[in-house]
Amino acid sequence: METIIKQQQTLCFRAVTIADLDRIVKLYQEQKSTIDSGLTKQFGLPFYVAEFNNKIVGYSYATPINSENYNLKTYIDTTFCNYPINESLMRESEQFFERQWQNGEYKNLSIAITQLIKWLNNSKS
Repeated sequence: METIIKQQQTLCFRAVTIADLDRIVKLYQEQKSTIDSGLTKQFGLPFYVAEFNNKIVGYSYATPINSENYNLKTYIDTTFCNYPINESLMRESEQFFERQWQNGEYKNLSIAITQLIKWLNNSKS
């Protein structure tokens, strides 16, 4: 008698860790049509990831518009674009972002992005 085992597929959201950055950079580079020599401010500050079966399939990030405004964006791996991940990731990310940057210190967001980009670009050289 043959036994069929079904693996439960799980989707979860959590804050970004340093260990996630390599995968996030790879996802970022997948979405760009040209290969740059390094990351720019457009990379933003990643802060939340979507995991499907313990694999990062998307992330959210913030980019400053000016010292008082920002954009929240998401990127989902093209393999998973048909899954309802984007809306949930954005909702979770908005709540997380508001808690972490609740005092309106958006100028610090720009500084954080600059420092992260510099660190990531220098670590690959």
